[in-house]
Amino acid sequence: MTDNKYTAVNYLAGFIPAFILIIPAAGEISFSLLALYSLYYCFQQKINPFTNKQTAAIAFICMAYFLTALFSILASDISLYAFKRLGTNIHFLLAPWLAVLLSQQINKKTLSMAIKIGAALAGIVALFQFFYLGQRAHGSVNAIPFGDISLLLSFFSIINIHNESKLTRIFSFISFILGCTAVIFSLSRGAWVTIPFLLMVVLLIWYKQNTVTFKQLSTLLIIGIISMSATHLIPQAQSRINHIKADISNYETNKLSSVGARLVLWDIAITAIPTHPIAGFGLHKTKQVITEFVEDTQLREKLHQFGHFHNEYLTTLVGKGVLGLISLLTLLIAPLFLMYPYLPDTKNNYLPSIVLLLSTGYAFFGLTNLAFGHGVMNTFFVFILASASTAIHPPPTIL
Repeated sequence: MTDNKYTAVNYLAGFIPAFILIIPAAGEISFSLLALYSLYYCFQQKINPFTNKQTAAIAFICMAYFLTALFSILASDISLYAFKRLGTNIHFLLAPWLAVLLSQQINKKTLSMAIKIGAALAGIVALFQFFYLGQRAHGSVNAIPFGDISLLLSFFSIINIHNESKLTRIFSFISFILGCTAVIFSLSRGAWVTIPFLLMVVLLIWYKQNTVTFKQLSTLLIIGIISMSATHLIPQAQSRINHIKADISNYETNKLSSVGARLVLWDIAITAIPTHPIAGFGLHKTKQVITEFVEDTQLREKLHQFGHFHNEYLTTLVGKGVLGLISLLTLLIAPLFLMYPYLPDTKNNYLPSIVLLLSTGYAFFGLTNLAFGHGVMNTFFVFILASASTAIHPPPTIL
């Protein structure tokens, strides 16, 4: 590969984490260009991602996830809308070839800097939107994925801080603070709940890499707990917590509050799942299931606006059945086992570390919302996972 093409690939790759949250369609366009070029690259180099040692595992994991979604449609009523819904999973179909391209050409230093820029910009935009525009911080996307991805970018920014120069450490810390600021002002409660679990993963990674002693680990954990407790004093955080309490207290009289609607949708999903347990109702039939399993006409009309059950696991079970749940859990858990052995490798542990954070984050995001229901969320997950394939063993020399 020529130097110009190598540089272009890395600029496009860096564009995804740096600007995915603040420039409309930045992530999707960059991802599409990289994915299309990866198909050409694999054809030109005669590389099969399913037999390539670096990418085989990731290729099969992502392809299985896509094929399960396809099967749920084929086993149900096929329609144009069904294939339109399948299109939201196209990232996983392209992932094997993208993994080949990035495994051989991604520059980890460029990626690391782009991640920090992304976290910092998210925080700056969040402050502007919340205090100047008087809006819930959302960047150029929905507030929930904005908070989720900002959270991951902020933790990605500090994961390698022990191996950085003094100046880079300062920038990493600033990026972390600004990224967490974006999370707070996104008012995304699902992201807030995930923070302590990501903190524990970070501390585990640092301990595994021998960058902190057990005493330092305990101290950092205590500081983290105190810091998270202090965030409850922020008026915006207090307001969101109070809303949760009020919604639960008023559930019997108001089932369409933020929390109330979730509880109703979860109940519908649990009732519907045993009807089609293996392949589900079909990826595209969420609204139809809501209509069929709600007897109250007025409640049915208002719930019809929801395109999912505000829970990745329940939505998957309804739409794709047990087969879908297996593919989802494989997508979330398999990368952990794949990357964990590389954590002690001081020269090759950055990408494995962020994959552990990535999988943990998405696993918890899915408890209160869709982890893979938004194009931006799919773009980010597949891009990071594909980039991490370079850590599986040293990539070949670029020609």
